[in-house]
Amino acid sequence: MKTIATILAVLALACGAALAAQQELTGTWQGKLQVDPKTALTIQFTFTKQPDGSYSAVLNSPDNPAMKNVAANAVSFGDGSLKIAVTALSGSYAGTLKGSSFEGQWTQPGSVLPLVLSPYQKPVLSKAAIKTLNGAWNGQLKGPAGSLTMVTRFKVDDKGELVGALAVPEQGGQEIAMSDIEFADNKLSFKVPQAHGEFVATYADGAFNGAWKQFNQPPDGVPVVLKRGDVGLPVYPLKLSNADFAKLNGYWAGTLQPKGPDGKPATTPDGKVVSLPIVLRILADSEARYVGFIDSPSQGAKGIPVTEASLAGAKLDVKVASLLADYQADLSGSTLTGQWTQGPPGRQLSNPLNLTRK
Repeated sequence: MKTIATILAVLALACGAALAAQQELTGTWQGKLQVDPKTALTIQFTFTKQPDGSYSAVLNSPDNPAMKNVAANAVSFGDGSLKIAVTALSGSYAGTLKGSSFEGQWTQPGSVLPLVLSPYQKPVLSKAAIKTLNGAWNGQLKGPAGSLTMVTRFKVDDKGELVGALAVPEQGGQEIAMSDIEFADNKLSFKVPQAHGEFVATYADGAFNGAWKQFNQPPDGVPVVLKRGDVGLPVYPLKLSNADFAKLNGYWAGTLQPKGPDGKPATTPDGKVVSLPIVLRILADSEARYVGFIDSPSQGAKGIPVTEASLAGAKLDVKVASLLADYQADLSGSTLTGQWTQGPPGRQLSNPLNLTRK
């Protein structure tokens, strides 16, 4: 059964005064769902009025990118009472308009949680705030995988609005879009839905002193100080002999089907078994250095650097420090048969991974 912690989403907006006067629901409404003492999810519902006067709605959660534009199959609104049924989530919402907000409850099998929905308006940044943020910032983030570089890049888009992205060079440097960027009174905050992350900081002396949280953990966040400047991708030359490089050079592809701590196949929130295409690339770069990368196409991850690689006879050992991962395999011609192990000490999980040279 899906839980509210894995699924929630968006509601529609409307000005409270206009709603009361015109019984108009169109727009986006937002609230916080307190799943447990440490976990709160931002919930949004977005309504559209149909030609016959009825409403349709979709749900989104800026905190959970897996739940995007989930359609409600029934919306009822009248006399200040709002009801929404979302069969896809086995959930429903019922609330009553009090002032400019709906006070109600979200219900799913096994849980009934309070949820207050208020009109949502996208944060508007001042010109001074945009000028301060525009450009790249970086700082060190210390975690189980050691120290990683957190890079934030802000720019003004074609609409004149500030947009931002987060990148970690040690993990391939892919840019992940931000949302809910707010910067006023020297207080900065933004979310990174795809990473289930949030950053909150104070600006002083040309730097942002703040904390990064993922999945609302750790409770106080991991300290990060961002200073102006960009950071490129690191290079990790592999200590392979010419003969060993010749055996490994190229693209190796396979599929990883991870298991959970209980030994059962890992599944997505909608119950599908996780199946991850994996590509190992061993190449020579423009400076004739031997380098390696891991790609996970279905996760949008490309170019995660291999930090070490060795080949002893037919035994291959590949390490990816930023993922706390190690791949050990037997080489036979164009086939690698082995195990992918990942996780912090004491919580490592190992799964079969066989790769074929393409």
